[in-house]
Amino acid sequence: MNQAPKRQAAGSTSCAAHKSRFLMGCMLAFVLILTACGGGAGANNSNQAAATPAPTETPAPTTTAPTTESGGSYPVTITHMKGELTLESKPKTIAVLDVKFLDQMLAVGEKPAGSVIAGGNTDYPEYLGDQPSGVQVLGTRDEPNLEAITALNPDLIIMTDFQEKQYESVSKIAPTLVLDFYEDWRDTLSTIAQITDKQDEAEKVRTAYEEKAAGLKAQLTEKLGDETVAVIRPRKEGIRVHGIEHRIGQILYQDLGLNMPEFAKQIGEDGSIEVSMEKVPEIDADRYFVLSDELFAAEAEAMANNAVWKSLDAVKEGRTYDVNSTLWIAYYGPLAINLIIDQASEALLGAN
Repeated sequence: MNQAPKRQAAGSTSCAAHKSRFLMGCMLAFVLILTACGGGAGANNSNQAAATPAPTETPAPTTTAPTTESGGSYPVTITHMKGELTLESKPKTIAVLDVKFLDQMLAVGEKPAGSVIAGGNTDYPEYLGDQPSGVQVLGTRDEPNLEAITALNPDLIIMTDFQEKQYESVSKIAPTLVLDFYEDWRDTLSTIAQITDKQDEAEKVRTAYEEKAAGLKAQLTEKLGDETVAVIRPRKEGIRVHGIEHRIGQILYQDLGLNMPEFAKQIGEDGSIEVSMEKVPEIDADRYFVLSDELFAAEAEAMANNAVWKSLDAVKEGRTYDVNSTLWIAYYGPLAINLIIDQASEALLGAN
């Protein structure tokens, strides 16, 4: 009687042990399954990352501000005075019909295939040195040589509205951009940068100029104080006086901060007026820049010898400065303009 209960107790103990081991085994299996699932998810994520290709740049849309050439800068659409012109790729053979475009391209490290020269000259401006070597002469700004342009076989021509009469003929030779003859050189530089894909270089040119001009402006303000400076040019028609609306006025009066005489402040949007020699004393400036070149050399000499001119305090005290009018008013590229502010500052800062 006592043994049966013992066997029954032993059997119960054995069954409980089996059940416990079974539950532990199930739990272990469940944990392994979860672990395997977690590991598989991690592996899948890793594989997906490795298989996903590196993101590629979306080709730039046609805009007026192309990206760098390495990122695919073309096509690019340029807005100009005759509408819009889309360049599908960087032009390889460019003809320019104003020397300032030659200046602009050289400033960003490019060179056109051909360029006009200034009227009365037989070669490119001396201030450019040998940089235009290999650039074919295409006539003058006033009279572009259409045969030479055609023979060049350009894929782009850049001109200004100064040559409006030649536009119809020129535009038949190759796609043609017409830019405003009087536009600010910085705007022209921006367009040249878009055409040649030299935005970074153009920005460096602009920044360097503005920093230099700001430094010279501070020195000139300290040296001159309230003294006024006039810009005049003897011509056959009379003595031309330039105001702030003229491009040379913008450089001297805005960029360098020189003070205009009251007379010059009255000059309107035309940018200049012409007065007789007898009216010159009314300009009443403390200092004068006198623009002259071979074209009006006789007129400049006549003014220098005129009794009215000699009677001015600025003349008697040596506060007049002769500068080359071709450089100062004809080219208007960044290379020329840097020389202008250098010459103006050197004259004024070194003067009495």
